[in-house]
Amino acid sequence: MNSTYGSGSCLSDLALERRRADLSVPGVDMRCDTQGSFRWERLHISTREGADSIGRPIGFYDTLTMPRVDTLDEDDTMDAANEVAKELCLAMDRLDVIPDRLLIVGLGNRELTPDSIGPRTADMINATMHIKRMDKKTFSDLECSELAVCTPGVMGQSGMEAIDTVLGICDRIGPDAVIAIDALASRSAERLGTTVQISDTGIFPGSGIGNNRSPITEGVLGIPVIAIGIPTVISARMLIPNADASVHQCLGDMFVSPREIDAIADSAAKIISTGINQAFGIF
Repeated sequence: MNSTYGSGSCLSDLALERRRADLSVPGVDMRCDTQGSFRWERLHISTREGADSIGRPIGFYDTLTMPRVDTLDEDDTMDAANEVAKELCLAMDRLDVIPDRLLIVGLGNRELTPDSIGPRTADMINATMHIKRMDKKTFSDLECSELAVCTPGVMGQSGMEAIDTVLGICDRIGPDAVIAIDALASRSAERLGTTVQISDTGIFPGSGIGNNRSPITEGVLGIPVIAIGIPTVISARMLIPNADASVHQCLGDMFVSPREIDAIADSAAKIISTGINQAFGIF
């Protein structure tokens, strides 16, 4: 897919916030479902014209909105994880993927809290690929997918793009699909820690903050890529949109996160990892 869709000029990774045209544009469809305190906003882009209007590739972008994740009690946290699990199964069905073997990729920098959701989630995934290699009978009894997990880190840590690590692992183990988890940028403070976006178009690391890295997409890997993300940062300019140009120039490329970001990152990782384990692994 065209990496120009990863442009960070919108200061957001959320497809819902990148709508620059109304829903009358051919190939852009939106529907909403609300269940209690959970709300799904389902955006489907089906034409090139629609993709150009939104600034995102053709595909499905399903966004779950809830109370801020660190404020959820145990029951609501499990309900959120259940919603993620169901959505991941739906995405696999739409892609016509039988998820026998999956690679889970935790993107981001675990040493930078707002960017640590990917690695924190990966830490809580129950890897199972090794079980099949050691004991096929035990693995068969588990009735789960083969799950492999990696955390490629960021270029400043590894000296490599994340896609280089992911490509090498995919060549080695041959997964049916990749599930990539990353922290996102939002244009709205209300979406920080309250929104989970699940898309089947892959992921463009760093695009929301203008730090574009090589995309992780089906076009690059040759297999489907499902992306899961939660917004953790917002441009400081978005917090004072009516300020004059000199103020915005002074703020530059500064991004900020809530002071509760550590609890948000932990809670988000728990929801996403539980959803993945429930849908495909050991739960």
